[in-house]
Amino acid sequence: MKRDLEYLESCKKYILIMTGIFVISVIAGLMASLNDLGLSENYLDMLKESFGWIKDLHPVGIMFVIFLNNAVKSLFSIVLGAGFGIIPVIFIGGNGLLLGLVVNQVSSEQGILFILAALLPHGIFEIPMVLISSGMGLRLGYLMYSSVMGKETDMRKELMQSLRIYMRIIMPLLFVSAVIETFVTPMVVLWILS
Repeated sequence: MKRDLEYLESCKKYILIMTGIFVISVIAGLMASLNDLGLSENYLDMLKESFGWIKDLHPVGIMFVIFLNNAVKSLFSIVLGAGFGIIPVIFIGGNGLLLGLVVNQVSSEQGILFILAALLPHGIFEIPMVLISSGMGLRLGYLMYSSVMGKETDMRKELMQSLRIYMRIIMPLLFVSAVIETFVTPMVVLWILS
């Protein structure tokens, strides 16, 4: 565990960069939806069309779909980050932008308390894990760039360390997040609505 924490410490600046990109993209999504109110409404309709089938699943099925979605995207952020860090930046920036769009639309309909109830219970696990994954991917991208520029780098060792953290920390906490999102978040939202 000590080795994992040391590796995460070495990724700190990359995780902070990804956090900054996430925050800026959420703000950009909010600003875009304020300027064009139909934009977030159109996106919400598209989401309902694309993922509406999930609500027909058994709650355990819903939990596994949520978990697999987040786990696969986080894994891709790490592994594909070796391509000069482009994929993690697109992933985090895109998610932040879409979150900003959704938050503006839903908060105008349901209120900010509803948004907090819908995001915080599982988001306290999910968002940091996604940011850590993309931060590790960005680090791999930087190291790949350094390697191409002639700096000696053990990319295999770096990738293995990232994947070890993914298996030991990120995946389990994404599973916890999926459980909370499926079974706890709806109860908190119902409590807030009542």
